Amino acid sequence: MSERLLRQAAPVTVLLTPQGRITGWSEGAARLFGRSPGEAVGTPFTDLLAELPCGPAAAGPLLDALGRAARGRPWTGVLPPDDGDAPDGRANGGAAGTPGRAAEGVTVACEPMTVEGGDVAVALTVTPPWAGGLELLTEAGRRIGSTLELDLTARETVAVTVPRFADACAVYVLERLLADDDGPAPEADGSAVVRRIAVTFADDDPRGWAREFPVNEVIVYPPSTPYARCLATGRMVEFGGDAVQDTLAHRTGRLIDGLLDHVSLLAVPLVARGRPLGFAVFSRKRGRPPFTGADTALAAELAARVATCIDNACLFRREHRTATALKASLVPTAIAAPPGLEIAHRYLPAGSGVGGDWYDVVALPGGRISVVVGDSVGHGVTAAAAMGQLRVAAHTLVGCRFPPAEVLERLDAIAQDLRAAQFATCLCLVCDPANRRCEVASAGHPPPLLALPDGTVRHFAVPHGLPLGVSDPAHPPAYQQVPAAVPPGATLALYTDGLVESRRRSVDEGIARLASALVASQSAELEDTADGVLALLSDQQGRDDIALLLIRPV
Repeated sequence: MSERLLRQAAPVTVLLTPQGRITGWSEGAARLFGRSPGEAVGTPFTDLLAELPCGPAAAGPLLDALGRAARGRPWTGVLPPDDGDAPDGRANGGAAGTPGRAAEGVTVACEPMTVEGGDVAVALTVTPPWAGGLELLTEAGRRIGSTLELDLTARETVAVTVPRFADACAVYVLERLLADDDGPAPEADGSAVVRRIAVTFADDDPRGWAREFPVNEVIVYPPSTPYARCLATGRMVEFGGDAVQDTLAHRTGRLIDGLLDHVSLLAVPLVARGRPLGFAVFSRKRGRPPFTGADTALAAELAARVATCIDNACLFRREHRTATALKASLVPTAIAAPPGLEIAHRYLPAGSGVGGDWYDVVALPGGRISVVVGDSVGHGVTAAAAMGQLRVAAHTLVGCRFPPAEVLERLDAIAQDLRAAQFATCLCLVCDPANRRCEVASAGHPPPLLALPDGTVRHFAVPHGLPLGVSDPAHPPAYQQVPAAVPPGATLALYTDGLVESRRRSVDEGIARLASALVASQSAELEDTADGVLALLSDQQGRDDIALLLIRPV
């Protein structure tokens, strides 16, 4: 909520003489009117009415109310008053104004007081019409933007505002912001091309309106419409239901019963970081007060909050889409196994965000293969970019036939220069199917598991070197390469920590669960074994990327 609206929202009390001169000035009054006690005390309160929606025209009724209170008759009402609320004796002393006028005027209460020396004074309490808006904006702050999902943010917006603030609400976002590419430039003729991403109506509106105003409909509004003008000028536009009816009739050739009952509408631009994102439309029906100046101020505050949430959601959507596309282009979709080996591989992306898991299998001379599995810390484009650079570098290094330990040393040096990478774990393995011998080195990566035909599982004893990118001259990486053998019929499992790490259990417990899943899923078909492992560990899926490679000599 803006500072100005905050200081206008709360009721304030001032002390006046029966003639309306200020004798006491509260801190709330100083915030509301922007005047210090020294500037206010002794001046006529009627001089300040221009700061309130009631305006100078309320001076006469206010002085009448003060005189009434000075005679011992408290008065509460709305300025400017309805006929039934005039402070000339026709209104009940404790009655408030009608709802219609309360939305347009200022509620005041005049209470008689006796001050030092026996003089009579009047305590005047002013409640601006923005006071109810404070509660609405508080609820909007609590409910809108609970996630970075664009559609959900829009649905939260319409749910908060209908029916509390309006009888109908719709949120529209520029279609170019949702495009899969960088998006075209704005329309040259000033038209607004937008997508309706959320809409809701009053309970007594026809149910068929959901078909007439569907979510995800892309609409082109001509420059002359209130919607396009709202976007072009960046200012709120107030209009009536006839403009909606005319626009719809022009687009579809149909008139909709009941649409003209919405007599007061606001098109409010959604602007964040200086750029237009779309607009929100609020409408009120006959029988409800039309939008006032106080309502437009409230709508502007609400739109500013919604725009920030939508902008964040759009940025997240774009980053997630970019990272997903980048990751998909770098994770191998098919791996060719050399004679003498079977290979099954699986990659499961995180349910939210994109991580930095990666793997590769490279054929080497003599029928050997080199396998690299890694995990760049983080999520999103940053992690995907780091993963992509490390994977390409690893592919090149193993293709040059560097042994696993040297591959990791060179990758560590490369990772030191990557701005995108904080650090990464990695495991490099070279396997010769002819003798089932392997050479393995690890840079902080979870150890490989070997499931034996007798139903037991053991770890490959690989020294746990430093993760890539964290070494320094005082702490060199010093990766060690160790030999290992894969017995006939055994299955070698390489994986990333998404398959074994959990908030509910330690990594060691997760590795033990993976070992049990390997034993329980052993099958003549390696692909079935991979599927079985992931099925048994399905509770691990969704929180982080998961990569799994199974290698079996044949």
